[in-house]
Amino acid sequence: MFNKYNEGEITSTQFYILIVSFIIGTGILTLATSVCQVAKQDGWISVLITGIFVSLFTYISIFVASRFKNLSFLQYSSYLLSKPIGFLISFSYFIYAILMSAALLRSLSEMVVTWFLPRTPIYITILITLITVVNIAKDGMTFVARFCQAIFLLIIPLVLLLFIPITEISFINIMPIGGAGISKILEGTIPSFFSYAGYEMTLFLYPFIANKNKNIAKTSSLCILSITLLYTFLIITQTALFGPEELQTLMYPTITYLDVKDVLIIERIEIVFSILWIFKVLTTIIIQFYLATLQLQALLNTKTNSIFAYILTPVVFILTLYPRNVMELNLFKEKLSYYNIFIGLVLPLVLLIMIYIKGEGINKNGKKI
Repeated sequence: MFNKYNEGEITSTQFYILIVSFIIGTGILTLATSVCQVAKQDGWISVLITGIFVSLFTYISIFVASRFKNLSFLQYSSYLLSKPIGFLISFSYFIYAILMSAALLRSLSEMVVTWFLPRTPIYITILITLITVVNIAKDGMTFVARFCQAIFLLIIPLVLLLFIPITEISFINIMPIGGAGISKILEGTIPSFFSYAGYEMTLFLYPFIANKNKNIAKTSSLCILSITLLYTFLIITQTALFGPEELQTLMYPTITYLDVKDVLIIERIEIVFSILWIFKVLTTIIIQFYLATLQLQALLNTKTNSIFAYILTPVVFILTLYPRNVMELNLFKEKLSYYNIFIGLVLPLVLLIMIYIKGEGINKNGKKI
């Protein structure tokens, strides 16, 4: 049963679900390959390091947002950094959210066309998915949160399926631990940031929480750590199964990983996994697209985001067609991950420093707290 709050509000539980729903997306299919190309057999260490840092900065982000009660990101960033800088950061995140929505939508469509609909033009898959995204995002934060809450339980069978091929792995393939060297392990944290993209949403969605409490920051960080454990498990098992050299050549290593073993009831578990994954990634795209409309709503100071959902639809559709192939798409996503480092790591630290310089936060009435 869904908790009843005012329209536009969400519960703290829904907030945690949004974090997990946002982060576990397209990266789960390709993370092992992208990280292994840099850190070799030590890719799992890179992912673990990234997850710990993301967890820490998620805590910092929520601490910053919690100092300003129900103020929007544009309002409290303008207070801390000045209105021009706050406006510029909000606008830059709007651009990022639009580009990321397009990248995620194209990634989903590429996978669907490759594995399920090889004769269907990719723009048809993109268009159908985009219509679904827009019709959910236009109804506001409460509806988006409820949709993600309904889909959330699909994560359980999704994760359980990943344990089926575990009997086929050989841990000799991840030896020697640390053999890639510290520099390569640290370099491997950069491509893994894309798979954690979404944790920055805490800066923007915290004001929507109706039942705010002091444990939100801690619990949100634990959500990130649980995702880190899942990602680390994925990298270890896939590296142990294929070895670092073969793993670097796979387009969708998680799908290939699931294809190595059948079970009595399900002949092709990768198909079942893919179907569950499609619904899961849909929630990621919806949240990212909603954040784009939310920023535009804040920048133009309007009461609703629904009109912007319709206006941005053709923009996102055109952007999804920009990469000519999967290689260009991956390069596009890698470039976006650098902005994610700024908005998720650099910005929270700057805002935190400014809080201590300014001394106190303010509430919606402009009073210090």
